[in-house]
Amino acid sequence: MNKIAKVMLATSMVFGTALGVSITEGSISQNEATATTTQSSFSYYGYTADGGKFVLSQSFYNGLNSGNVTFNGIKVNSQYVAQPSVKIINDQIFQQVHGDKANSVEFDLQEHAVSLEEMRVQFGANFTYQPPIHGEKVSASDGLYEYQVGEGNIIFHMTNGYVKSVTVS
Repeated sequence: MNKIAKVMLATSMVFGTALGVSITEGSISQNEATATTTQSSFSYYGYTADGGKFVLSQSFYNGLNSGNVTFNGIKVNSQYVAQPSVKIINDQIFQQVHGDKANSVEFDLQEHAVSLEEMRVQFGANFTYQPPIHGEKVSASDGLYEYQVGEGNIIFHMTNGYVKSVTVS
């Protein structure tokens, strides 16, 4: 009787896992952003202005560190140099695009999605600061915070203590 119970339990676990995967795959809509990672790469698909917490994830940081970050199928790294060109996919603006590679990408984040404190916890205090390029400085944190992360570069555009947009290269 004990062997039959173990077989039944194992069978139900396998069946339940397989059923759970198929339900999960079918529930993702086209408008939702998805992020996939491996040890040293990061891929993002979808609109960034609908969220933005992914910039605080360790997988994003690791992908940036290795210079292996992809947005909507375009790999972004400052080592790629092409003729001046612009390509817009969803809400991301790619610069110096050639095929599936670009020198940089700029995108907005959801309002109040990432604070200055959260950004500094993930990326640290070793940044280069520049006052706002356009407009007046309203709060003490307003401006550009640039980090060199391994082979990648990221600039956080801060307004009123929150990241408004990001540039990755």
